[in-house]
Amino acid sequence: MKSPTDPRRARSRGKLLDAAVDLLLAGGAAAVTVDAVTRVSGVARTTLYRNFPSTDSLIAEAFRRLLPTPEAPPSDAPIREQMIQLGTSMARMIQDAPLQQSMWGWLAMGRGAGNDDEVGELRRGVVDSYAAPLHTILSAAEADGTLIPGDRDLAVAQIAGPVVLARMIGLRPFTETDIEILVDDFLRSRLAADS
Repeated sequence: MKSPTDPRRARSRGKLLDAAVDLLLAGGAAAVTVDAVTRVSGVARTTLYRNFPSTDSLIAEAFRRLLPTPEAPPSDAPIREQMIQLGTSMARMIQDAPLQQSMWGWLAMGRGAGNDDEVGELRRGVVDSYAAPLHTILSAAEADGTLIPGDRDLAVAQIAGPVVLARMIGLRPFTETDIEILVDDFLRSRLAADS
């Protein structure tokens, strides 16, 4: 068996992923089939299965390649401004990337229930792309006493959740004013008394 660092294996894996990404962009997750990926990549079916144990793992890895990350705001700005900038960046990323909706729908269908496979890595990657920058802002504000410590994952849901839901069910896109309202509502519940 070839080592994972074998250049031929890496090249084949790269071709398979390139093909899966192209198919995903062109036709969504349903377009990423074993037959289509092997045809577009020119790589044999057996090689595909040596690199990816399932079509779901291949699709998850293709989505991970396309996963955008929000822009982190400057850390010296006031907390409200940091959160508005980050929330606006998240909203743009959610609303302007049609593939995001496809990915959430695909993940919501319960694909690959394990956390130790490519689908689990994709789930963690999605969570981290939204949570990590907000956790950083909240940690600093809690440490300096600006915010009352609280559940940071709930904060992610409070800021990004409404934007994701609006996108998923087809409501109007969120504006910066909408993000300001979400942030102000959140801050009202978490600002320390002396801030």
